[in-house]
Amino acid sequence: MVEAARITSKFQVTIPQQVRQDAGMQVGDFLIFVRTEDGWKIQAVPDDTVAALRLAGDDRELQQTLEEYHEEFEAGWDDEYR
Repeated sequence: MVEAARITSKFQVTIPQQVRQDAGMQVGDFLIFVRTEDGWKIQAVPDDTVAALRLAGDDRELQQTLEEYHEEFEAGWDDEYR
């Protein structure tokens, strides 16, 4: 299966419905973009800190990034784009 999306002039993308459903994405989810040897990976960050750290596995840099995002989220970080 192939899904496609176009980047708008504001660099916004609508994630196709099937992709959202398959990935379990919900309104308000936070996405991270991770560079891998094979290119870029997009991952929804779980609200649960433990689940987010398990997602990061042994990648210390990614663990630190997820911890920072969760600290901002828990401190009431206001996303001006929502």
